[in-house]
Amino acid sequence: MPKVHQLPAFAPSSHPLALRVGQQGLAIVNLRGNSQDPAFLDAVERALGLALPVQACTTVANQRLRLVWVGPDDWFVFGPHGEQAALAEALRSALGQQHAAVTDVSSGYFVVSLTGPSARDLLAQGCPMDFHPNAFDVDQAATTHFHKVGITLWRAADASGFELLVRRSFIDHFWQLVVAGSREFGISDELAA
Repeated sequence: MPKVHQLPAFAPSSHPLALRVGQQGLAIVNLRGNSQDPAFLDAVERALGLALPVQACTTVANQRLRLVWVGPDDWFVFGPHGEQAALAEALRSALGQQHAAVTDVSSGYFVVSLTGPSARDLLAQGCPMDFHPNAFDVDQAATTHFHKVGITLWRAADASGFELLVRRSFIDHFWQLVVAGSREFGISDELAA
């Protein structure tokens, strides 16, 4: 199991609305390229087995990978822990001499899970977006902020909560904000890392 960041101390809550938190050690590869180039899109799909999301603020996933759009020529590829070198090599090999960039950024980020009935309420405290399921569905992603911490987030695969990409340099502050913001309903230790 990959090493995860230590959460700040909290008293586990049995409140029915308690926030469930966790961290995932995933392979994270940043991909840059021309989304208007059919050869680029085809090469990425051959390498990953998934069509690259080209519509703004979208994400696609299968049982092994998740691809998140973060800009017109910018995506994150998430895969199982330890597979970052294999993912990067598969992309580089498929892309050949095309004008593209493939970078392993796994060591610079944490993927955080916020689930449970209070996850949306917690995000609403520090994020200007509407995360109601009618406004933010499982196939959507966004780059925004939680208080002053920059995040990229998407709905969890089972739609029970959210997964957030947080820079390693901000993770301590992020967890302090989560603990402070969840005082009303508490944090369950079910998923705590």
